[in-house]
Amino acid sequence: MSQKLILVKYELEDDIPIDESSENLMSSYAPPELINWAIEKGLISEINIKESSGEVADIPVSMIDDRENSHLEDIFQHIEAELIGHVESAHSYISEGLLIPKELDKHFSELHIWLEVRNLLKEKKEKYSNNNIKLVVG
Repeated sequence: MSQKLILVKYELEDDIPIDESSENLMSSYAPPELINWAIEKGLISEINIKESSGEVADIPVSMIDDRENSHLEDIFQHIEAELIGHVESAHSYISEGLLIPKELDKHFSELHIWLEVRNLLKEKKEKYSNNNIKLVVG
């Protein structure tokens, strides 16, 4: 099942995000390997958010747990390791001037997906470090 990582800006009420105030800032396809890895490492949490101000928090949403910067850094390092692996794999299909276009296309497509995820995470780390900007898995 294909999922996305979405950088979402929320208004908060008692530190709980409010859905009706949400604004999607950017998004990227999330490779299943990344989502599965993050779940295994306990880096994705399901929290309940409020539909609107003054209501009970009863809408479950999966988010990358960003309460600790180390979690974002762990994911960032994992993504960079994946990128290096895809570059090395693509390079292995270039041998003494011989190119295997079909394999290169496959690896370049995967590389592109991981680069987009990296850019999204980099935005979160560098530009949107405040508590009302969340990385939602959806």
